[in-house]
Amino acid sequence: MLSKKLILGGAVSALAFVCAPAANATDFPVGPPGSNFFITSGTPTSDSITAIFYNSFTSSTNFDDRFLFTIPQNGTGSGSISTSFSDPNNSLVIDDLIINGVHYVVPTTSSGQSISLGGINIVANVQNVIEVIGHTIGANGYSGTATFTAAPEVPEAATWMMMLSGFGMMGAFMRRRRVSLTFA
Repeated sequence: MLSKKLILGGAVSALAFVCAPAANATDFPVGPPGSNFFITSGTPTSDSITAIFYNSFTSSTNFDDRFLFTIPQNGTGSGSISTSFSDPNNSLVIDDLIINGVHYVVPTTSSGQSISLGGINIVANVQNVIEVIGHTIGANGYSGTATFTAAPEVPEAATWMMMLSGFGMMGAFMRRRRVSLTFA
């Protein structure tokens, strides 16, 4: 009877831990190398930027990590995130991955979780957010990479109008009838 109470008590404790709300969000803006979110190649104004983001934990906890960045040009993002399970007593589970408000499921295997994504719309001069929500059992961590590629610049409306007018004038000159004069 005592062992049933211990098992039931342990199950209730585990369920309470897993179902507990995530801790307050921790924000990580882009920082210097060695911080939780830093650029490894390029600058915020480059056409191509690569960054690393990660977090590690020394004990069981719930977490809600937000990696924040603003870029002065439009483009697309891609990247990956992964965890590894070396021991069931030291595992990290990503419950939700949210990038700019879009939720992604991170598949789980027997050795951890990982996902690679691409084609993510990155908007200029707006705070973009990579949010990782999950929990740990024991000590563990996750890591990811994020890559940004600037969109090619689109000509302004006045440039398009000038180009279309030029094509129209060329067409008009090419269609013009040739008049031949004959003298008697």
